[in-house]
Amino acid sequence: MSDQQTSDVQEMMRGRLAELRRDYQRGQAQLQQLMRDEAATRDGLLRTGGAIRVLEDLLAPEPTTRRDHVVDGVAPGAAP
Repeated sequence: MSDQQTSDVQEMMRGRLAELRRDYQRGQAQLQQLMRDEAATRDGLLRTGGAIRVLEDLLAPEPTTRRDHVVDGVAPGAAP
């Protein structure tokens, strides 16, 4: 292979290397954005799940054995 051919091949390899580095950087940036999106989605789901639990608890029928209601047939404050 002549010096010119070697130089041309090396120049092609340098160009390809630069292209691959740009692709790699774009991929890294995209991955970081996806990770941020995943974290934000997870946080939103946790908040929504918490809100669902609170509303379900508030809408649930009240149990008959709560401390502020009659327990074992005795009203709060009543003498045993």
